[in-house]
Amino acid sequence: MSWNLIIYKTDRIGEGIEPLGDLDRVTNALNGAFIALEWESTTTAELPVDGGFRVNLTMQDGRVQDIHTDGGFNHLREFAGLCTREGWRMADAQEGEDVSLRDPQKWYQERSARATRPSRPASPLQVERSARAAARRSSLILEWVIWLLVLLGLGLLAFFLWNRN
Repeated sequence: MSWNLIIYKTDRIGEGIEPLGDLDRVTNALNGAFIALEWESTTTAELPVDGGFRVNLTMQDGRVQDIHTDGGFNHLREFAGLCTREGWRMADAQEGEDVSLRDPQKWYQERSARATRPSRPASPLQVERSARAAARRSSLILEWVIWLLVLLGLGLLAFFLWNRN
C-alpha cells in the first residue's frame, strides 16, 4: 500500500510553520532512522526495499522546510519515532490531518474505519486546505449563478421579442 506523508515543524505555539533545520541535520536524522536509505541527490532519497518509500526535501534559503514521502505506510512507526525525537509533526499528505505520533497504526485504523465521516481539521495544513476548498466551491457556485442569470435574461429577452410581433 502506498501512502504519502508530509513531515513539518510548527512554531512553539503551534500556529506557524517553521523549517525542520539545515540540510545536514535533517539528512543525518533520516539516515539514523532508516539505515538503508540511498540518496539520489542532496534532497531526494529512497529506501529500496519491498514496501519502501521515497523522500523529497523541500529547500528554501538553505534550510529544509518539509519532507514529502512517496509511500511510507509500511514505515509509519519509524517515521513517528523520528518525528517524536526531532520535535517534528507528520500529516497524511492527502487529507492534511496530523498523524498521531504515539500510535500511528491505531490512528490509521481509526481513520480507515470512519472514512465515510468527515473529520474536523486537526492541523494547520488541514485548516489551510479546507479554506482553499471552500473558496473554490464558492467561486464555482457564483460562476454557475451568473451563467444561470445570463441564460434567464436571454430567455426573457427572446420571449419579449417573440411576443412583441
